Amino acid sequence: MKKLHLGIFDIHTPNQMTQGLWAHPDNQSTRYKELSFWIELAQLCERGLFDFMFFADSYGYPVNKRELAYREAVYTPGLDPMLSLSALSASTRHLGFVTTASPSYEQPYANARRFSTLDHLTNGRIGWNVVAAGSPAGAACFGKNTVLSHSQRYDQAEEFLEVSYRLFEESWEEDAVAGDKEQRYYANADKVNTIHHEGAYFQLTAAHACEPSPQRTPVLFQAGSSERGRDFAAKHAEGIFLKAPTMAVLKEQVSDIRERALRYGRVADELKIFTGLSVVTAPTQAEAELKLASFRAFASREAALLTYENATGIDLALLDPEAPFGQISSEQGKTHTERYAKNQASPFTVKQAMDQFAAQEFRGITLCGEPAEVVDQMEEWARQTGVDGFNLERYVLPGTVSDFVELIVPELQLRGLHRTSYEAATLRERLFGNGSSRLAPSHPGAAYRSAAHQKP
Repeated sequence: MKKLHLGIFDIHTPNQMTQGLWAHPDNQSTRYKELSFWIELAQLCERGLFDFMFFADSYGYPVNKRELAYREAVYTPGLDPMLSLSALSASTRHLGFVTTASPSYEQPYANARRFSTLDHLTNGRIGWNVVAAGSPAGAACFGKNTVLSHSQRYDQAEEFLEVSYRLFEESWEEDAVAGDKEQRYYANADKVNTIHHEGAYFQLTAAHACEPSPQRTPVLFQAGSSERGRDFAAKHAEGIFLKAPTMAVLKEQVSDIRERALRYGRVADELKIFTGLSVVTAPTQAEAELKLASFRAFASREAALLTYENATGIDLALLDPEAPFGQISSEQGKTHTERYAKNQASPFTVKQAMDQFAAQEFRGITLCGEPAEVVDQMEEWARQTGVDGFNLERYVLPGTVSDFVELIVPELQLRGLHRTSYEAATLRERLFGNGSSRLAPSHPGAAYRSAAHQKP
């Protein structure tokens, strides 16, 4: 069996997947404001030979149930993870870093400049998670009174990526920079192309601010599992985050994404697919189960359901508990409504969806046990579904990650399922092999290179 890729999924905020767990005595997540906290975590991930740390991010503020939101720190307060990445990369040598930027709120030029800067400063260890965000609270932060429809947000994201590809791939030709001190000749202006774009959502006239970085375009990630989201991911993403309740459903999602990628002329192996993984482990099964029980004792059902409301705009408590959940729809957070409307072995009622979400929230697979049992199950999920790896989700920090590195990683290595040393320089090469630091020729972004951009 192939080696598994490993990432860690986190947010710069006290809570993540289990609302209320910030108060657990073993959880240091209230240190999220300290740079040293994230440096310690990054160095721990590098010790475990992870591929990357992925930091989710979003804009918004508590609008509904404000007292509850602030009391239980329901995704508030929070920091901008992008500002920590240069420091985290300076404290590590190999670990990659992925963060979110949404076309709903960003401008292509400034966004491209930030990601190219980070790609230079990290020597090519940067990835970009592209999200077609649709929160009314997030829109209000930018003075917008309305939110684009789900379909329009993906149209906007398509245009954003087109402009981004032109900045990353087309603007500076491969041999534009000479850096010749003797001749006092740094760059050839004839090989720096000005990009002109007039579109439905964005207008731009500019040459990219940055000379080509090690990867040019950061590694592209995407997590949408709606119909349009899957199509967008199959066309553009190199790393894809999926979640499903069963092996059968996840296998269907993986197959569907790869088939769609082939229809776009891409090579199926040029996509790496990850699913969320929560692990509670200890030397014995009994110890692991006691640990999980202690985590669940701190969970807040009302705070959990508020996260669903914030993600989808739907207050499940106001609905008929016996109504079929398949009748529920929303323009906001389609992934989280379709999770219970489409991706279940049998249809859910509203009450069943509430109970399931309150227990699981946004978690993917949850495994609890001694190391050999956990790795058995990881191996089975990977073999049966075709995923390429897992995104580790915390219960407590740094304990969840520390336990995984100390107990699970050695068992994975013993079975040949995880690297024993870092083998490549850039994040893209780590995922796809040496010599693949740039977008693959079959990727739509590669079409924006001129012949002069190609490496010999």
